Amino acid sequence: LLLYFVFWYVGNYYYNITNKLALTAAGGKTGFPMTISSLQLGVGVLYSIFLWLAPDARSKPKVTMDDFKKMLPVAFCFMGAHSASVFAMGAGAVSFAQIVKASEPAFAAVIAQYIYGKPVSKAKWLCLPIVIGGVILASVKELDFAVSALVSACIANLFAAF
Repeated sequence: LLLYFVFWYVGNYYYNITNKLALTAAGGKTGFPMTISSLQLGVGVLYSIFLWLAPDARSKPKVTMDDFKKMLPVAFCFMGAHSASVFAMGAGAVSFAQIVKASEPAFAAVIAQYIYGKPVSKAKWLCLPIVIGGVILASVKELDFAVSALVSACIANLFAAF
């Protein structure tokens, strides 16, 4: 289990660095973040299709039109969260985008409570100031603050919370 965590963190580290390098090479803040995020999602779709079509890789899922309709909002929100995250990394420092994205539990709690009407426990509400405090403390020392990165990361949090 520990190795899974190590591999996930190392993979995430290299993903973020590679993403920032690609965004910088494509023009930075004024480059092509939507093109890069779309290509990343497109490669994931092609890989999934390959795994379903390749013999002995995976069995092809049996998806009905009703299943497709149910998955569409989730897929849209995932696409929005991914694209906004790529925008945030392109607009500012990767560290700042990740710091703001760490406040996703607060977005999820507010949306669950007030939009979905699912009550959030008192214990979870009491944990949120710790998360938000950590985000604030980490943001104070950030030298590369960009409002566009903050807004994009907050939009990513909103999409991810839905």
